[in-house]
Amino acid sequence: MNNHFMGAIFLSIIIVLGTGIGFYSTVYEKVTTDRKELEEKKSSLEDEKRKLQNIGNEISKLKKDIQEQEEIKSKLQTDSIPLNKVVPKLLDSTEIIANKFNVKFQDIRINPLVRAEDWNELPVEMTILGTFKNITCFLNVMEKRRIINLAVGSMNISVSNDIDKESKSPMLSVNLSAKVYIL
Repeated sequence: MNNHFMGAIFLSIIIVLGTGIGFYSTVYEKVTTDRKELEEKKSSLEDEKRKLQNIGNEISKLKKDIQEQEEIKSKLQTDSIPLNKVVPKLLDSTEIIANKFNVKFQDIRINPLVRAEDWNELPVEMTILGTFKNITCFLNVMEKRRIINLAVGSMNISVSNDIDKESKSPMLSVNLSAKVYIL
């Protein structure tokens, strides 16, 4: 009986060992391989997640940069809009007032716009011809209507060879440098 008992124990040990080896080779090894694959996938997905977050941050930064550039573009466009409206109005107003006081233009030049934060300055140079009285009235109306600002400009007056037919007064040639302010 001793031999049978020992044989049974030995057979049991071999069955347990065979089952353990079989379990290890079929189940445990597959589970550990699958686990390693899943950990590698997890690591690669985390890397992609970080990359996507970086791309998201870059997109946010680019959107902010685009918005800032749009604001600058908009400001530049709105800064140029008054110039497109002011110059024709300036010329029309000046011509109407000049015709009213019988002042003739020899030359008019509008210099480049000088931009400031809250206002723009448009330097204007003009040469006009007329009698003293007419030129004085013309300049007075231009200043009162705030079409031009003579206080920050300069004026050169010279006597012309021409004489006014109506009043027989000598004609004056006035070279005027003034500024128009656009708010």
